[in-house]
Amino acid sequence: MASEENQNQKSRKIRGTKMFKPKENNKEEKNQSKRKAAKAARKKEKKQKKGRIRYLPVWLRFILVVVLSVVALIVGTMIGFGVIGEGNEPSEVFDRSMWQDLYDYIQGK
Repeated sequence: MASEENQNQKSRKIRGTKMFKPKENNKEEKNQSKRKAAKAARKKEKKQKKGRIRYLPVWLRFILVVVLSVVALIVGTMIGFGVIGEGNEPSEVFDRSMWQDLYDYIQGK
């Protein structure tokens, strides 16, 4: 093989031609460097966008929602019975006898 290469080189020298060598593409190198720079920029952006700081943890938010819902239910029944309805005093809504009377009325007793 080496002798064939030597003959090719000699014959090219005689004819005045050069051996074909593909040029390294600078475009590929530039594209690779651009890709690396873009990847680094995305990585840096991800690092910055890591997430917001939660002032209240998720479990505490859940508890707050439940507590506020119960408070809204209590206040709503007090306003509905005592202010809008026929009740004399809003706190009467929590009397067991009132709810027993309401239950008996619904059951038809």
